[in-house]
Amino acid sequence: MPRNEKHELQIVPTQQEAARQRFVLALKQDIGGRLRPQLRQVIPSEIMDQQDSNAIANILEKSTPRKIWGRLARTAQELMWQGVKDPLLRTEKDLIKKCTALKEKPIAGGSLELDENLIIPEAMVKVPVHLQPGGYCLDRHQQDILAGALYEAGGALFSQGQSINIDESKAELVVRFLHQKLPHFRPSHILDMACSAGGSSTPYARLFPRADVHAIDIAPGLLRYAHARAESIGVAVHFHQRDVCAPGFNDNNFDLVVSHNAMHEMSPTTIKAMMKESYRLLRPGGVAVHQDVPLRNAELNAFAQADYAWDYLYNNEPYWNSFAELNLSSTMQDAGFEKTVQFDRVPQLGGSMDWDLFWAIKKMET
Repeated sequence: MPRNEKHELQIVPTQQEAARQRFVLALKQDIGGRLRPQLRQVIPSEIMDQQDSNAIANILEKSTPRKIWGRLARTAQELMWQGVKDPLLRTEKDLIKKCTALKEKPIAGGSLELDENLIIPEAMVKVPVHLQPGGYCLDRHQQDILAGALYEAGGALFSQGQSINIDESKAELVVRFLHQKLPHFRPSHILDMACSAGGSSTPYARLFPRADVHAIDIAPGLLRYAHARAESIGVAVHFHQRDVCAPGFNDNNFDLVVSHNAMHEMSPTTIKAMMKESYRLLRPGGVAVHQDVPLRNAELNAFAQADYAWDYLYNNEPYWNSFAELNLSSTMQDAGFEKTVQFDRVPQLGGSMDWDLFWAIKKMET
């Protein structure tokens, strides 16, 4: 299955819009693939040999080549969002009509539950992660789906800019991994935590057609789009506006609890709460799998640590550094999984990217 499933909510750009997107794609690939590695040259060898990430970061911050590169990288990210935002705004009224129709007459049998009383963390409202216009929690009116549409369109272009293979979704990678590790495991109740626009929720409904699939997020605009997207694809997913720290649902309710690329955008406190809820919600013998980028400071040399700090400083990644320092295996152990916690770094099909999987099985009751 391709990373970006085809559905009727996807916008076909005009020739001019497509040309702008291709330009941004080429620009991002050049900035990240050719120019960024050359920044190592601004660090004197004697400083590099000391392996002091703070000293290297100080030099990078004052370096003219780094400042030029940083301005280019920031501008390219802004241009990327502009390149996907313009086609969406041009067709927004028609897109809202399609989403409303799919909500009123669901094709696949999924559902959407929004909670207007849910308190959204202030940081999520104020910080537009990855510079996404309006942020994940953009919610201008009761039919607003722009946050979800931007997330999917921008994510697709960003992945191409990072040269990430698009032939396998993150959810498919997890399912492939589970088939290898637990060949007889067939979940009947699945929960996707912090599901965003639902791109990692729908593959579970497709790959486990007999399963009852639920997905939660705090952002209403993401969820409206996610629900319509799933219905358009033809798979049933039940979307809920809930906090991963207090998702509701009964104890022992799910066979499989997952999250995808969410932890590096969460505070350590939120991650710890999500792990505790993962344990509470799983049935004995159930499996939790939390997937994210391979960002562990303990594995990175000093230059890489200093270099990656740019995303924290200038790409609106407020928890980038804390995620890189957090011991996720210990966090899952403390949540109740104890000695069942395992870690695997799994290459995506095509070999373009490795993903970190932190996973555990809830012990059977004795």
